[in-house]
Amino acid sequence: MSRLRIVHALPLVPVFLVGLLASAEIRDNSFLWHVRAGDVQSAAGSVINHDVFSFTSLGMVWRTQSWLVELLYNGINGAGSSLAWVNWMVLVVGVLTIMFIGTALYRSVPSPVVVGFTLIVAVWLLGPFLQPRPVIFSFLALAALVVVLQNRDRVLWLVVPLIWVWAGIHGSWIIGGLLLALEWLRTGDRQVFKVGLVSLVATLATAHGLGTWLVVYEFFGSQDALALMQEWQVPNFGEFAQMPYLILIAGIIVAGIGGKIRVRDLVVVLPFMFFGMTSQRAVVPAAIVLLPWAVMAIPAVRVPKSAVRPIVASGIIVVLALLAIMPMVSDSVGTLDAELFPSAGARSQIHGLNAFYDDGVGGFLIFSEWPERLVWIDDRAELHGVERMKELGEALNGNYEAVFTRYGFEAALTKPDWPLTDRLAADGWEMTYDDGDFLVFVP
Repeated sequence: MSRLRIVHALPLVPVFLVGLLASAEIRDNSFLWHVRAGDVQSAAGSVINHDVFSFTSLGMVWRTQSWLVELLYNGINGAGSSLAWVNWMVLVVGVLTIMFIGTALYRSVPSPVVVGFTLIVAVWLLGPFLQPRPVIFSFLALAALVVVLQNRDRVLWLVVPLIWVWAGIHGSWIIGGLLLALEWLRTGDRQVFKVGLVSLVATLATAHGLGTWLVVYEFFGSQDALALMQEWQVPNFGEFAQMPYLILIAGIIVAGIGGKIRVRDLVVVLPFMFFGMTSQRAVVPAAIVLLPWAVMAIPAVRVPKSAVRPIVASGIIVVLALLAIMPMVSDSVGTLDAELFPSAGARSQIHGLNAFYDDGVGGFLIFSEWPERLVWIDDRAELHGVERMKELGEALNGNYEAVFTRYGFEAALTKPDWPLTDRLAADGWEMTYDDGDFLVFVP
């Protein structure tokens, strides 16, 4: 208490930014089918090992990698009628993630000012992915792992339960395994090797058993299909959202030139630096690992002691903390983005019809209409494969005849700016609905 000063409130700025992002309308379709997957597994008392949501892949082997989070979704969603819990969940997970990142940063440069400003960069990179999907829990797990490894002399064995839980959260647990292996090579610490080995064995004791590893194997075998999705494409660091990654790399170079990053540290730094360049989805986990190294390029900023008494400073910080989550009173909390998800009116027009729609709407329809409706596609690219994802792209671009014939579509749920919309109108399809966001066409 005696050391608490107003300057320690600076890290609340990124908390406010997380609050702004978390309070936005729900835009993630993947999250929606994960909720329904939680319902299925809760009712069955077992994890999903085959597709139950689509008529195009029904019964095919498919393991839901995020079963633990899906059960959490099921439990929370069943407790109320509003989706406001979604935004609050994103806020809590996002704040916990930056708290762990901030802890790791403070160990590298013990300056609240440096940590506060660096966390703004972290939120900048995290922002586009701060959506209510299971992967945000993997960001939290990775940030926690970084802190544990920084304090491995005292809490190293926490790695085992962390990796075990992570394996039920998301297939990206393998990134944690990679970090453990590289940390062992960097330090030569046999204890890290032992803990890492026990952690990897522990992943076999999850609900999927060996399937936990097969999920990772199948992921690497689905690269062609995933490459058709924007988040898995090579990042463009000239874009605003990903530009800070170049600042991060610059920081690593400066810290290396200044001798703060040793040659052996490159065993961890270089693989993750290049990993972050492989896809847009890889930028955030790479940044979580690299930020504690990059921040060493910044000298610690010392702020003179203020005349404000510690008890007063504490009160001010509490008030600022409350203000930081004020965005959560927004009307957008608990609402779905109307531009991405069709209204009840649009859905009524395709009721009982085998309709065409994109992968985003497919995920929403699993949430809103399953089991009455089985979808033809959603964003599970690893299940639907490259051919079906290409079929979707062809149809969206207006070359729809072969796809519509193959799947027997009786209607099409489109958006105004799709080439498909113009093509259907030109070919004499009748528009039966238009709300500005979605249109419905029938032959």
